[in-house]
Order: sequence, then C-alpha cells, then structure tokens
Amino acid sequence: MSAMNPPPSSADDAAEAAEGTARQSGGGGGSGASTGSAGPRALSRAGISRDEKTRAQARHWLLTICTRHRNELLNDWLENVLALPPGRTRFADRPVAEVMDTIRACLSAFTEILEAGGELLLEALVSELVEQRLSGGTAVGSPLLVASQFRAAVAGVLDTMHVGTQDEPLPPTLDVLLASDELVLQFEHHFAEAYTRRALLESEERYRDIFELATDVLATVDKSGRLTQINGRIEPLLGRPAESWIGRMLEELATPADAPALRDAVTAALSGVARQEVTTRCPARDGSTRKMSVRLSPLSGGEALLVVMRDITDEVARRAQILLGEKLASIGQVAASVAHELNNPLAWVMANLEQIRMASVHLLAVGCRLEFDAELLREAESIDTACHEALAGVERMRDIVTDLNVFSSSNERRPERLDLVDVIELALRMTGPQLSQLCRIERAYGDMPPLVGFPGRLSQVFVNLFLNAAQAMPRRPRDENVVRVTTRYEGGIHEAEVEDNGRGMTAEVLEHIFDPFFTTKEQSTRAGIGLWVSRKILEEQRGTMVATSTPEVGTCFTIRIMGLDPEEIPMPRPLPEPPPPASRSTVLFVDDEPMLLSAFARGFEGQHEVLVASSGEAALELLSKRGGQIDAIICDLLMPQMSGMDLYDAVSERYPHLRSRMAFMSGGAFTERAREFVERVPNPKIAKPIALNDLERAIADLLQQSGESAPEGDAPSKDGDPSEGDDPVGATAPVGR
Repeated sequence: MSAMNPPPSSADDAAEAAEGTARQSGGGGGSGASTGSAGPRALSRAGISRDEKTRAQARHWLLTICTRHRNELLNDWLENVLALPPGRTRFADRPVAEVMDTIRACLSAFTEILEAGGELLLEALVSELVEQRLSGGTAVGSPLLVASQFRAAVAGVLDTMHVGTQDEPLPPTLDVLLASDELVLQFEHHFAEAYTRRALLESEERYRDIFELATDVLATVDKSGRLTQINGRIEPLLGRPAESWIGRMLEELATPADAPALRDAVTAALSGVARQEVTTRCPARDGSTRKMSVRLSPLSGGEALLVVMRDITDEVARRAQILLGEKLASIGQVAASVAHELNNPLAWVMANLEQIRMASVHLLAVGCRLEFDAELLREAESIDTACHEALAGVERMRDIVTDLNVFSSSNERRPERLDLVDVIELALRMTGPQLSQLCRIERAYGDMPPLVGFPGRLSQVFVNLFLNAAQAMPRRPRDENVVRVTTRYEGGIHEAEVEDNGRGMTAEVLEHIFDPFFTTKEQSTRAGIGLWVSRKILEEQRGTMVATSTPEVGTCFTIRIMGLDPEEIPMPRPLPEPPPPASRSTVLFVDDEPMLLSAFARGFEGQHEVLVASSGEAALELLSKRGGQIDAIICDLLMPQMSGMDLYDAVSERYPHLRSRMAFMSGGAFTERAREFVERVPNPKIAKPIALNDLERAIADLLQQSGESAPEGDAPSKDGDPSEGDDPVGATAPVGR
C-alpha cells in the first residue's frame, strides 16, 4: 500500500485501529448483508463462542465461497473499499490495480488459512503490509480497513447465492459471517502485534542511529556509576573502542586530578539533583589530553544517568587565545602609556645633558686656550665625562622604552619590514632577567634580507621559546647551561633555530607539545597554550615551527618564515642628505611638558628664534598674532584638550601653507585615532626621546621643504623681532634672543 495518511504516533494506534475496524465490519450490499448486520455489528471477540463443530463447518462454507466465488468476492470487496469515506482513507485516489493487488493478497492469505488452518501465511501477509505501511507512510488503519471489508464482500456473495439456483445447500448466513468476522479479527490481532513489534524495532534502530551518529559522546551509567552504554564517538577522541569502557566507572575517563569532581557530579545526579555539568580533562591513549564538558541527567526512575560529553578542547583554546590577546592588548596599552610618560622626562634629561656636555667641551677648549687653572680644567673634563656616561644611561633607557613600544604592538594591524635578528634581540632583552641567571646565550647570526611581518607578534614567539628553554634547564652551574640562537637565509626562507641543552623531551611528549593545554605538569602555572599560539602566529605570517628533542640532551625549535607579500609595504624613503646650515628661522615648539620646552629653547636659541606653547590653543593664539608667519612647527602628538592631531586640522584650515611645515613628536601612538593619523598624514614623525642633533636635522629638513614649497610672498619675514606686546596669553615669548 502506498502513502495515504500521516503515520501514527505510536504502536498503540494500531491496536486502536484494529478495535475500530472490528466494530465497523460488515456493511456490504444486498439482503444477505442486511440479514446479518444486527448480529455481527454487535459481535466482540468474546461473542464468537460457538462449538468447535459449528465453527469448522462455517469455515468450510467460507472457504467454498472464497474459492468458487473468487471473482465475485474480489469485485464486491474492491467496490466496498473504494466506497469508504474519503475522510478516513484515500483509496479513491489510488490506482484501482494497486488496491486490487492488496485485496488479492489478503484473499489468498485468508484462503490458505482456511485450507491449512495455519497462521504462517497470515504472519507473512501482515509483516509485508506493515513494511509497506512504514516504508510508504500509509495510515496505520488502512490495511485494517481493507481487511474489514472482507465481511461485507462475503455478505454480498451470500446475498447472490440466496437468489440463485438451489444446486447445493445454502450455508447459514450468520455462521459464515461469524467465521469471516473471526478471520478478520485474527488478521487484525496479528497486524497490531506485527506493527507494534516493527514500530518498536524501528524506534530502537532510530535511537541506535542517533546514539551512534551523534557528534557528542553519549553514554548511560547505572546507579553504581558504571558505564552500561557508550557510543563510538569515544574512540576517535580517546583512542580506545567503546566496548573497552563498558562496565568501567565513569570517573576513569578523567585524569586523576579531575576524577573526584566527576565522581561527585555522578553521586549528586543519582541522588536526584537536577542536571549536573562539569568540565574535565580526559587523557587519550596517544598521550594527549582532551578537555570535555560532561552533562549528567537522571533517566526515568532515577536508576540510571544519561551522560553527554562534548569535546571543548579547541573551543577553550580559542577562548584562551582571545583572553590572552586581550590581556596582551591591555598590557600593551599600559606599556605604551608608561613609555609615553617616560619619554617626556627622558627627552628633557637628554636635551639638558647634551647642552651641559657641549658647554663643558666649549669650556675646556676656551680654558686650554686661555690657560685656565689646571684644577678647573680637570673639573670641566670631569663634567664632560659624567655627562657622557649619563647620556649612555639615557640611551639605554630609551632602548628599553623602545622595546616596550615594539613588544606592546602585538595587536599591530599592518605588517612592516623588519630585521629578524632585531626581533630575536628584543625577545632576549625582554627575557634577560630569567635567562641571565640560568644560562649562557650563544649567537650565530647569518646575513638575511629584511622580512615583511608583524614584529610584535614575532617577538612573542621567541619570548615563549626562551622562557621554555629557561624552564627546561636542570640545576647545575650557569655556564653549563646554554641557549644557542642561529639564523640563516636559504632559498627565500628566513630560518631561526633556538636550541638548548636542557632536560629534553620523550617522543611521546614531543608529539603533543603543540596541542592546546598540553603540559607535562599536573599542576601548572601556565595555560599550556604558548607553543600552540606561537605556531598560529607563525602560520599567519607564512611560517612553520618544528621541534626535535632528546631526553637529557636538549631541544631544538626550528622556525622557517617566508613572510608576507612585500608589495603591500611601501619602500622606505632613503635618508635625506644632510641639509646645508639653515639661516636663522622661527621655530615653534608645542608640548604640554614645560621642562621639555625649556630644554628645547635653550638648545636652539643660538640657531633659531624659538617660540614655545604649552598647549594647542596657545599655539593657535600665537599663530594668529603672527599672522601665520612661522617657519617650522614641532608639536607633540598627544596632549590634553587639543592634541597635536587637532592642531594639525586647525592649522590646515586656517594656515594651509603651514601644513607641510609641521613635524610631530610622540612617545608612542597608542590610541586608535593616533595610529590612524600616523598612517594617514605624511608629515615627519619624531620618536621621543630625541637627541638634539637629530632634532636639528628634522628642523633643517622642514625648513628646506618650506623654502622649496612656499608660494612667493608667503614665506615669513626673518628681519628683526616681532613687535613688543605680541605675545599671546598662554604662549611664551621668543626665548634667548
């Protein structure tokens, strides 16, 4: 039978349909049907209670009707089936041949049952009809309704026999109809049982498919906490077949450290507490560790638990990487802020020391020429030496601040040209306090061209490797522990090796060192994702990292980087030739650090007319008083209220000729707007702290540029000083004229 109505919700529908069709049996045409209608409609299973001889005789007469009046019986049966109400079935919509095939199959089965008295054929028939119903989706009652019309067809044949010739004794109508009812009830009973069995089997198959094909590990646990079922998903995760876990305690899936928490969760769930959920680490057969989310829910009766285990290793690793990135970004912001705040005092300390040293050198020259007292000359020489050493200290501090700025740029958005050796040296300086106490550093750097990448992120990779090397060192004299760093360039590949002679690793451990959360210590202070993150960083920059290790000999990490596409990075502009000495010009310094302004004013008062402003607003007032007649503006990028960026926008609008004459100083562009400004605006950028000689070069470059680009009549006047009373409020008058 093909699809007619929606399938039933459960096997109980089959029994209900069987009962309904039993109540509706009969109803054919003719007087015979009418004669037996009162009795059979009221029949129940208990109502068929005639003696065995009468029943046997009735079945014989029914068999005679089925064989001698076969075609008449089939036609009446088909007519009755097709006349069924369309609201219950849709036989009228099916091909007649298809319905007739089903009727013939039922009649053949009924005939053989009447001849042999067995039920094997009936079992085969109902099994076939059940399969058709389940595979085709027909309504569960359809085969039963077809069978129920058998009685009506028999009644129609009996009616015909009543009006025919009297060649043979006519069977008692009621007995034959009761026999047909009995046969139909027998069919309905077997169909209901077969349907229930098949529906249950299908439900079990569907459950088994869901159970086995689930992406999560599904299991059941008895009241003692032992596994009774577990699907095959466990094998690819932990490396052992599902069968090997049956009968074992659920907690045996977890590491020894996490087993107690899992055991407590099982106990709580079995005691009736609502769904329990824990996160546990599960050791795999290959030595790796998987992080699993385990949910425990009581099954009906509370005698067992459903266990759902989901592998969250990669998810947790990604979350940890995001958190690590946010943490590094926060540290970077703090480091950039610290660097910025340190750069300002460093700038004026450097400027003042340079001025003191220049003055001491000049004093020594004059003293020697005028034959000053020897003790005075020794004091002047001592001042020069002290300034030289102090400047060396300031240079060291500047390098540290620069390293902070580079390392804090791990969230840099655009790649840049970099020297891989510089990146390695930065990482060595960042890890110096740990490494210097534990081992010697040996360097073997080969010649390499620049590499396009992200220096901040690459420095994290080497920091991780150096910290791992420090932790791998055994307790022995420092000079016996060695970390060797080697670089080379071959075939377009930048290669770096970090090798140590520490404890080394076994092959089993080495196989999993790049797995997230893998650690050789049960209780570790580190997250276990350092090498995993490092490899991800390298992959982003077309790089790879592999490791070799021998226990008690050491470990070697080899990094190979192709780098990013160099066409995305503009070629660096060559340094300009030293400009010729500039004539006396007007230079405006804008910064919110008064001591830095004072140092710059003293440093350049001999070469230029120096104006200073302690804010962007004061600078605009000064420019307004002078009508924009300024030769160069050196401005801090980040200031309170009006920043250097805001001042640039205001100057571009009011004094367009000064736009290209501005240079910006900064101890670090650590805001989004500042980074965007630095990338967008082509004006020179000067990193704090800056030596006076370098600042003089920047000023000379600006003055040369302004002389080439300024329109006629636009250049500021250099004759004489501005008139008295020109100094605006908040600005400082020309210094040191």
